[in-house]
Amino acid sequence: MIIKPTVPTATTLAVNLTQQRQLSGVKPATSATSSANTSDTISISQDARDLLADRTNYAMRPESLSVATFDTDQGSKKVDINTYFAPGANTNGATTLLNSLPPLLLPSQKNVTTLTEHISKTFPDFLIQNNISAAPSSITYDRQGQIHFPPDYPYASEFQQALADTPTMDGELRTVNALASHLTEMKKTIPFQREYGAATTQSETEAVVAKYSYLFSDNRHYDNITLNFTKNGLLSITADGKSIA
Repeated sequence: MIIKPTVPTATTLAVNLTQQRQLSGVKPATSATSSANTSDTISISQDARDLLADRTNYAMRPESLSVATFDTDQGSKKVDINTYFAPGANTNGATTLLNSLPPLLLPSQKNVTTLTEHISKTFPDFLIQNNISAAPSSITYDRQGQIHFPPDYPYASEFQQALADTPTMDGELRTVNALASHLTEMKKTIPFQREYGAATTQSETEAVVAKYSYLFSDNRHYDNITLNFTKNGLLSITADGKSIA
């Protein structure tokens, strides 16, 4: 009899992503002073003017752009991103039934791309709201969930405070980072799954397991996920320097 070990899938990894429900939160954005009034009262840098222009363009977009279709543990679902990451949206008390919880986002390429695009649209407004003149060139998270900035980023403390004051952005950034990490590691198992499924004898199975034993090692390498930003806040994601979104 051929005994095959369990291979990680999107469904099993989704269980490990339940922590993202605790990372979510949103704070309603406040209305902004018009660019004309701002220029009359204070002097702002060109970077800030560029961000203000991005913000004005964002404000003119229809609210429906925050609604997107995601791959979830409940199938393909339309989700209002702003509502999904609102404080308390994913928890309704200790007695909440599992099937009454909001859908859990799966680590799919579609979900990573959709969140990346949404963050790129809302990030300029986030920076303006919190008086941050420029986005960090990159953000990473360590295994303990601590955020890290480039050592020369001058607004690190202001940025961390802004995330504390805007839990919706904090939750969305952490979630896209987590989904990108799980997606990257899942992709590594695809060759193994193909060869493993094609094995017809015990010796063939053992050979495949030996070939890909590093996938099951406690010391296996996990790619470093980096959230990269342009000066005006457009997001892209890399895994060990290779683009994934």
